[in-house]
This record gives sequence, structure tokens and C-alpha cells, in this order.
Amino acid sequence: MMFLVRMLRRGRGPAMDPLQVSMTGVRMGERFLQIGCNDRALLSGLAAKVGLSGMAAVAAFNQDQVKLAQSIGAKVGALIEIKNIAEGLEWPFADADFDMVVVDDTDDGFARVVQPNEILQKALNALRRGGRIEVVTPIESRGTVDFTKLLADAGFKPVRILAERGGLRFVEGLRPNAS
Repeated sequence: MMFLVRMLRRGRGPAMDPLQVSMTGVRMGERFLQIGCNDRALLSGLAAKVGLSGMAAVAAFNQDQVKLAQSIGAKVGALIEIKNIAEGLEWPFADADFDMVVVDDTDDGFARVVQPNEILQKALNALRRGGRIEVVTPIESRGTVDFTKLLADAGFKPVRILAERGGLRFVEGLRPNAS
């Protein structure tokens, strides 16, 4: 009998998402904004997760990130709203428009952003009350970015390190319900 059960289950389980996608907890139908675009697996996995009933958006820091996000959208067949937020450009997203914000710092480049505090404050405003932000950053960071402090300073409460695994650190913050 157990042999039959094992045979029926073999190869039928869901494909595993990459760690960085699983750690975000994004679900079908949610609206998410990704700030930065460096990791193909992260954006393609998140865009596929929200599906057609959700919304995927990217705030890119340069034209290379815009092109990468466009190619990912075309490859996975996802509709991704892509905006370039390079220095001097206006923030293109409405307040309380997203369930989740993911900061893609997998290239350890967020420290080079001109106004990281301002970007995180805008991310806070873009989230609905009770929404979450998650930063995906390398454990062995070349920069001196303390995301727990940056998120707390921007107004996220509570802020915590979710995990350090696979060479990546996952930092989470919540937008308070009463703000």
C-alpha cells in the first residue's frame, strides 16, 4: 500500500521557489512593488506568484534595471509596470497602492542610492496600512547599510531580521495600522 502512495506522489509536488521568492510570502492577487531590479529569479518569481489577478511594479534606479525588468516580464509573460526613479525624477506610485514592497539589494548597491532614506519613506507611503516591506541583501555586504535602522527611521514598525540563509539576509518591516 505504501509503495502505491509513494508512486502516486512522485513528481507531483509543487516546484520549489527560489529562497528569495519564498521568503517574501507574496501571494496570488497581491499588489507588490519591487525597488531595484538585479536578481532575475526574484522578479520573475514574484511576478508569476501574483498572477493576472495581482499587480507587479518595479521602481528601477537606472536604464539597465529598466531593460532587465522588461526582459523578465516578456520571458515570464507577466505584466510589470516599470518606472525609472533615477535622481531627479518624481516618485510615480500612489499612496497606499501596494500590499508589499520588496527591495532588491542583491547586488549590494542600495548604499549607492542618492537618498536611501527618502526612497524608503516613499515606499512606506506606497504601502497600505498593515503592508510589509522586505529587503533582500547579501549577508557579506560591502556597504555599511543597516537596513533595520533605515527601515525603523523611515517609520516601519516593527522591524526584524527574518533570516540569514543562502548568502542572503532578509529584513522585514511593517507599515503601522495607525499612521
